[in-house]
This record gives sequence, C-alpha cells and structure tokens, in this order.
Amino acid sequence: MKKILKYILIGILLFVAVIVIEFCCLYAVQGDNIWNFFKDVWNWYKTLL
Repeated sequence: MKKILKYILIGILLFVAVIVIEFCCLYAVQGDNIWNFFKDVWNWYKTLL
C-alpha cells in the first residue's frame, strides 16, 4: 500500500512540475501577453466543440 501511495505522489509531483515548466516557458515566450494567449487558446478549443 505504501509503495502504491509513493508512486501516486511521485506522479502527481511530476505532473505539477511539468505544468509549472510549461507555464514558465509560455511566460518567457509571450511575456505580459500571456493572459490573452490563454484566452485565444480557450476560444480555439471552444470552436472545436
């Protein structure tokens, strides 16, 4: 049981780390325009549905 919990926690931490790295890369590329970028991406996904 402890081994399974350990793997789940490591997986969650890796997921969070990847999300933070992606956010930092997007901020480095987009700069202060990042919120408009997120809005454009969200609108693009809404048009797919």
